[in-house]
Amino acid sequence: MNSATNELFGRSSSLLKVIEEILPTALEHRYRFSTDDSFEKWRRSAEFNIPQLNVITSLELIDKAHLSAVTALIRTKAWADATCAAHTSRNFFSWAASSRGLIENAGDIVDGLLQIAPTLASNHRAISACLTGRMDTKIAIFSEIEKPLDHFVLAGWLRTKRGEQNPLKAKDNAEYVKVLEPVTPDAPNFYRRLCSICHPSNASIEFMYDLDALDSGGFKLSRNKDIDEIKKTLREFPDVLAGSLMMSCNTALLILRVLHKFKYHPKIPYLKTLDWRDVKMWASIESDLAS
Repeated sequence: MNSATNELFGRSSSLLKVIEEILPTALEHRYRFSTDDSFEKWRRSAEFNIPQLNVITSLELIDKAHLSAVTALIRTKAWADATCAAHTSRNFFSWAASSRGLIENAGDIVDGLLQIAPTLASNHRAISACLTGRMDTKIAIFSEIEKPLDHFVLAGWLRTKRGEQNPLKAKDNAEYVKVLEPVTPDAPNFYRRLCSICHPSNASIEFMYDLDALDSGGFKLSRNKDIDEIKKTLREFPDVLAGSLMMSCNTALLILRVLHKFKYHPKIPYLKTLDWRDVKMWASIESDLAS
C-alpha cells in the first residue's frame, strides 16, 4: 500500500489487500439464473414439483448473495483506487468526486447487504434442506433475503408515482449515505461537502483564492492548492473514508464467509485466516452457523 492509501484509509487500507487476495478465487464461479419465461413454463408443466422448486429458488438465492458480495467488493476496490489516484495526482476535484462515489457505494452496500450474512446464517438449515431437495412438503419462502438482494442487484432509476413502493427503484443517494451514520456519524456532512465541491457552487472555486496576497492588497488565484485542500478536508473529517471502506468490505466479506456453509461456491481459505472479532455481528453469525 502506498502512502496515499494509508493516509486516506488508515487501518482499513488492509482490506484492499484482502480484496485482491480473494477475488481471483471468487471470480471463478459461473452464475446460472432461470429466465422468467422458462421458469413460468416449467411451473405450469406436469414436471413441476415442490422439492425441485425449492432447489431452484434456494440456489438462485445463494448465487444472488454471492454475486452481490463480489460485485460490491470489485466496486469498492475501484472507488478506493480512484480516490488514491486522485490524491497522488493532487487533483482536488477528482478526489472529491471519487470520495463521493466511495461513500455512496458504501451506503448502497450497507443498505442492501448488511443483514444478508446474519440472515443466511440463521436460516442455513432450511436453505441447506432446500438445496438438497429435502424440503419437499412446503414451498420455502426467503423474502427477507430476496428483497434486499433484488434491490441491490436490480434497482435503477425509475419514475414512480408519489408514495408508490417499488423494490426495483433506486433510492436517493443521500438516503444510502444516511445509513452510514451509526458507524460514521460525519458521513452525511462530509458527503454534502463533497457534493458542493463537485457541483458548480462556490465551494468549487473558493479554495483557489490565495488570501495571503491580501497582505499586499487584493488577492490572487492559485492553481496549486489542491493537495492542501484535500489535507484540510481530511483533517475536518478524519474517519469517514476509513469507516466507509470498512463497512463496505466487511459487509460483503461476511456474506462470502457464510456461503462456505453451503459448499456450492468456490471456497476461499483466506477468509478463514481473517480475525473477525472486531466485527460486531460475527459472534452471532458464528453461533448460528454452529447450531
